[in-house]
Amino acid sequence: MHDGAAAIDFYKRVFGAEEILRLAEPGGKIAHAELKLGRAVIMLADEHPDHDFLSPQTVGDSGTMVHLHVDNVDILVDRAVGAGAVILRGPSDESHGERQCLLKDPFGHRWLLGHRTEDITDEEIKRRFDQQFT
Repeated sequence: MHDGAAAIDFYKRVFGAEEILRLAEPGGKIAHAELKLGRAVIMLADEHPDHDFLSPQTVGDSGTMVHLHVDNVDILVDRAVGAGAVILRGPSDESHGERQCLLKDPFGHRWLLGHRTEDITDEEIKRRFDQQFT
């Protein structure tokens, strides 16, 4: 990450993250930080090339995605875009019973945001999935 402190602020403002721990070097570079997002804890740091910690901005894209369950995708998407995120795939109702949207945050990380729209069984999810190929 090129600006871990800004990322922490973004995640707190947009996702309501709770900062648990921040270890910063004397110049302010984040060596390690932990944020609580609902029941999950994510960890982040500024780039440390000497330890092979490179940001999506340096490598050109993110090879991972965080799937975060939220209360309301549409409200959170508006907040994220207002804070500098880019929509990669707009909010849509998916056949597996979740409304989802794919975003890229200002730091290059991808977030798949989703909330449940209907309670369906795993068998029904599989049936709907298989139906796409018939």
